[in-house]
Amino acid sequence: MGQQIGKNPVPRRSYHVFLSFRGKDTREGFTDRLYAKLEQRGIITFMDNQRLQKGQSISTELLRAIEESWFSVVVLSQNYASSPWCLDELNKIVESRKLYGRVIFPVFYGVDPSDVRYQRGKFAEAFIKHEERFGDDQSKIQRWKIALKEVADFSGWESKDRDDEELIESIVEGVWNNLRPLLPSLIDTSIVIESNIREIYGIVRESFENLCRPKQNDPDRQPRKCSCFSIRL
Repeated sequence: MGQQIGKNPVPRRSYHVFLSFRGKDTREGFTDRLYAKLEQRGIITFMDNQRLQKGQSISTELLRAIEESWFSVVVLSQNYASSPWCLDELNKIVESRKLYGRVIFPVFYGVDPSDVRYQRGKFAEAFIKHEERFGDDQSKIQRWKIALKEVADFSGWESKDRDDEELIESIVEGVWNNLRPLLPSLIDTSIVIESNIREIYGIVRESFENLCRPKQNDPDRQPRKCSCFSIRL
């Protein structure tokens, strides 16, 4: 299913990517490395380092970060659906896509997309427990199920038949390829800056070389070695 960036202006203090994940499954390995690689590529990523404890609700800061992120990368792992907070987060991500045109990239990490879509296997087990706990709030449970189905319908990445490093590299490249066309002003600015630096370098170098040259009317003049600008751009 295709996705498009909305026409609403990007918030001033936005992130390129919001990273949604189940810390129990992926924090100490896959997600940390994915975050590091995204940042190394210059992709500004929000990763919630203080996962919510039992009884806590999603903070306003976290909700705002979702709204202000152009893309959301959702790492769907075995225990993702067992966390009400992950599901609330996912529901907000889907809502932001509808309201602001944000783009969602699912990563099926050790799970089958159809199990996510139809809540089978571990996802079915998770919802049995949610029914016991939130049975009086069927609208919440339905929102979670719909959010999972919608996200599973988007094209993304599967961990099947590839190692973590290969998967991470593929995700980073995919995000960057979608992000880069949205940053023409940034790319143009970098070109202008480099051009100006080279121009200034040339002017300063010429001035120093003139200082190093002997004066024409100096009878004892000798060539003087000038190594000030031996480094080339």
